[in-house]
Amino acid sequence: MIDFIWDMFQHRQIGKVQDGLRNNLEKDKYQDGKITSNEARLRELERRHEQLKLVTMAMWTLLKDHSGLTEGDLKKYVDKVDLMDGKADGRVNTKEQSDCNDCGRTILTTSLACPYCGGGLKRKSAFSRV
Repeated sequence: MIDFIWDMFQHRQIGKVQDGLRNNLEKDKYQDGKITSNEARLRELERRHEQLKLVTMAMWTLLKDHSGLTEGDLKKYVDKVDLMDGKADGRVNTKEQSDCNDCGRTILTTSLACPYCGGGLKRKSAFSRV
């Protein structure tokens, strides 16, 4: 009788361990999917970054060869553009604000239209929606 009780206890313990392993396996599958998704996104961002570098280098080479501008000129303009958002941090603030043509309220330029009245935006530059 004691052997039977001991066997039942052991089977219960084994069942708990197996359930825990199954749960861990499911979590691992979920994490693997997440990692694969993040890796794919990272690869896409790296590809786009390399493409952007290539186009930027080609434009700079073309401009330099046909205008007489120097690396120093480029550096000055990079610094000037960097300061356009008020901070010299090597980045451009993409959350630029604009004014609505109709109601005059300030809204983000990433909006397609004014969320208050539906009117158009006064864009400060061609890059406002980028």
